[in-house]
Amino acid sequence: MAGLGAMTIGLIGGGIAWLCMITVRCLITAAVFIDAYIHKMKVGLWTILTLFFGFYILPFYIYARIKMANVKCELCGEKVGQKKNFCPVCGTEVPKFDDGAFAKKSIKWIILLVIVFIIFSGIYTLVKDVIM
Repeated sequence: MAGLGAMTIGLIGGGIAWLCMITVRCLITAAVFIDAYIHKMKVGLWTILTLFFGFYILPFYIYARIKMANVKCELCGEKVGQKKNFCPVCGTEVPKFDDGAFAKKSIKWIILLVIVFIIFSGIYTLVKDVIM
């Protein structure tokens, strides 16, 4: 009878771990979906890739996001590519694009999510071993 209780607790713990993993994957997918939509990237492509590959696709998304970033002209509001120093419409000098800010913010969240996942996995492993 003791084996049945340990097996039940293992199944419950495993279910909780899977639920946490699925929740984190859905949150990451939702964040990429919203960010891609706001910045007019290929929403469907990035959503599907993030849903299937989770954390592993994020560095590629961040790279693509930085490459597609634009700066708005302060005078006319035209979007100017990050490689250009002057607005093609009015000729106003535009500020340099800080491509590191988005990457640093994203990397901090990714590291935080990985740490939370490792902590939950460790707690599950400890609880499973103590009860069994």
